[in-house]
Amino acid sequence: MATSTSGFIKQCEQEALHLTGAIQPHGAVLVLDHEHQVTHASVNIGEIWRGDAKSYLGKAVPPQLRGLLQQYSGERIYFAAELVRKDDFLDVVFSPLPAGGIVIELVPTQREGRVPSAMNRFPEVIKSDDEVRHYQQLLITYIAELTKATRVMYYEFLATGDGEVTAEAKHEQAQGSFFQLRFPASDIPQIARRLYLRNPWRAIYDAHADAVPLVSADDLPVPDLTHAELRSVSPVHLHYLCNMGVRASVSWPIAGKDELLALISLHHDEPRVLDYGMLRHISELVKAYNFALRDFRSQQRIQIHERMQNQFKYFHQQLLNRDDRELYWQEMLDWLMREFACDGVLIETPQQTLKAGLEIEPETQELIIEHLENQGEQAWFSDNLLKDLPQIDLTAIAGVAVLTNVLAPDHEVAFFALRHAHMHEVMWGGRPDKPDENQDPDVPISPRRSFEKWVEMRYSNSKPWEQNTLIKLMKLRLLLNEI
Repeated sequence: MATSTSGFIKQCEQEALHLTGAIQPHGAVLVLDHEHQVTHASVNIGEIWRGDAKSYLGKAVPPQLRGLLQQYSGERIYFAAELVRKDDFLDVVFSPLPAGGIVIELVPTQREGRVPSAMNRFPEVIKSDDEVRHYQQLLITYIAELTKATRVMYYEFLATGDGEVTAEAKHEQAQGSFFQLRFPASDIPQIARRLYLRNPWRAIYDAHADAVPLVSADDLPVPDLTHAELRSVSPVHLHYLCNMGVRASVSWPIAGKDELLALISLHHDEPRVLDYGMLRHISELVKAYNFALRDFRSQQRIQIHERMQNQFKYFHQQLLNRDDRELYWQEMLDWLMREFACDGVLIETPQQTLKAGLEIEPETQELIIEHLENQGEQAWFSDNLLKDLPQIDLTAIAGVAVLTNVLAPDHEVAFFALRHAHMHEVMWGGRPDKPDENQDPDVPISPRRSFEKWVEMRYSNSKPWEQNTLIKLMKLRLLLNEI
């Protein structure tokens, strides 16, 4: 099933989220160039601090900020209660512009009180998948208790790009549960995922508030607000939050080497601003969990490599020492079926074809190889072959993990792991293929209105491939090269 309309995905991916030219009204912004001259100011700076936006343009940074500016070294830096207002104070945040220059953000100081220590609250090492889930629940429960949030979720991205809530903590008055529900990939498009990777958190203070524009003296291009705390929010995302009944949110990223693995998302049903110290405290805990998770996944990969290496070493010795080649190959094929948890395997070389269990049609095999050649890929897997390769008319294969163009010493080798269809239910947070059409020209398509559980029956899918399938395929490529 398509998890959203192509028009919705296209609109989301084309939004220049970092070039909105506006901020959230919770604070005010000054943008400086390389020479520390003000190029842009938010029109609300007089409400937040003092003066008129145009009075700052083309001038040096205000004197009250020059001492702080001397401490800026190119990375985000935060100063608590540095500017005095009539009845309270302003925090000051310096962040880099990607092309050079500085964003200065002025935000009202929050007084949350002492943030408790989390020392010894969470383990430093994760040793199993069960501990991963336990750690997730422990972390989001702590965040929910600390922030008094309506709901906190651990939102994990699947290999398909869709997301699934794998842990949830919520206030007793919160309506419903999103635990174990999936959400389509278009809910968080790739352009937004890249921004999450570049910041320690993303806060939205009030989804009902109007954005505040930035102005410049000479109609300069809008600045890149990638790293700005106050960067305004996509209209599509605001519709999404309102449809969920969410008024304020904060999200912390869980990152792999160069990809977004998950988000820890906090929701409030009223406008809410968290103290910067609390945001940073939670960010440090999230980073600690992220480090432990990456270390555990790294150890898992090492174990996969070692296990497959030892198994192939055994088979190589058997190949040299045994006369019965047929039994040797059968033993190897049986092992590959167990390793990939599949219903059939195929190893094909110009000299021979080895197969066991479920078989693949020659025309289907050719179309898959052609697809990989067109994509310039050596390894690929799918749990819905007819959906991912619609040019295939009919096949008994529902899922495939394939490795091609393995340059062994004397020949090329292709490997196929095959799976039958497996009827199962997938629980979604609202029907994923039903975004609402909208008459608003600025938001022609908005997210679906309902997020109640909707069950999809899948008949043509295989069981989903495991997270480490691609790692196994690439290790197998190295091993087959040694034959």
